[in-house]
Amino acid sequence: MRRVLQVAICFWVLLSGAVPAVFAGEVIDGVVATVNRQPILRSDWDEAVRFEAFMQQKPLSQVTDADRGLALQRLIDRQLLKSQMGDVRYMQPSDDALQQDIVKLRAQILDAKSDDGWQRVLAGYGLTEDILKQHLRTEVQVMNFVEVRLRPNIRIQDEDVLTYYQNQLLPDLQKTGGKVVPLEEVSPRIRELLTQQRMDELLDAWLHNLRQQAEIHSSVPVPAATAAAEGVRASGVN
Repeated sequence: MRRVLQVAICFWVLLSGAVPAVFAGEVIDGVVATVNRQPILRSDWDEAVRFEAFMQQKPLSQVTDADRGLALQRLIDRQLLKSQMGDVRYMQPSDDALQQDIVKLRAQILDAKSDDGWQRVLAGYGLTEDILKQHLRTEVQVMNFVEVRLRPNIRIQDEDVLTYYQNQLLPDLQKTGGKVVPLEEVSPRIRELLTQQRMDELLDAWLHNLRQQAEIHSSVPVPAATAAAEGVRASGVN
């Protein structure tokens, strides 16, 4: 599953020179959506868009209205999932774990080797390290929650692994001229891949039910729920 939410994305970033005008200047904050009467502010939405652009290696100048719509739907979905946790601290990563993620992130960004360079990279997206950590903390927390809730419900049979090996992996290797690997060597990876795919399906169904039961209002258009659910798994955090 391309998870919400595992900090292992390719963090190389194409930077724009500065935060575009759409994110800068005087912005009148206000409520753009409510989820069970809990507000999502325009400032929260704009910040989520900048974070996702950063994580997806996408210059802010290339962010589209469709990207912004997906980001808003992902905020709504995350709020629905977090409401299922009860304790706001449930499944949160530790500060040490987050700092390790930041170190790994910086190591993969050419211009972020020095502290000054790192600050310039963040400033290019209108972010600070504290803001980045806040978003990463939420991403990992929701990912952990989804894993704990859904993974125990999944059972991948040996015949499912064999079918994937014969019908998907071997044909792909033949097309690309890759070396054929024995089933026993790749079986654990195939089983995990099938598990992640099944988790995707369960998450889609879960989010659908949560949306049906929730009171959601938005002052701006949001995309189809199925497209937005992808971001709960991978808004740039793979």
